[in-house]
Amino acid sequence: MIQPISYVELNSPDLDATSSFLSAAFGWRPQPFAAPDYLVAAHGDAAGVDTGIMPSRDGQPRAIPVIRVEEMAAAIERVRRHGGTVVVEPFTITGVGQGCYITDPAGLLIGLHAYDAAA
Repeated sequence: MIQPISYVELNSPDLDATSSFLSAAFGWRPQPFAAPDYLVAAHGDAAGVDTGIMPSRDGQPRAIPVIRVEEMAAAIERVRRHGGTVVVEPFTITGVGQGCYITDPAGLLIGLHAYDAAA
């Protein structure tokens, strides 16, 4: 079964500047979601995926594709079996499920998300 990218996270060294730019240039309406500095711009009824906009923890700008998986432990086992590395262990996102970050064998950073509304 193909597990597509279902979400994108934009890490910005200047959250206000990035949020303002995306709003002005593309009509996005970022709203606080899990924390005051974690904004989500929903794709609405247009084609696309929702986008999280957040401060970059290390000051580096980056975009992180997030792949939705059915079950986190099984996905992590497949990542490791095929040469990937877990760089941020699974964590709970209240009301949303679990997330984690991996790298592929070449070092590409990818997020994983397992939905669980009861989290």
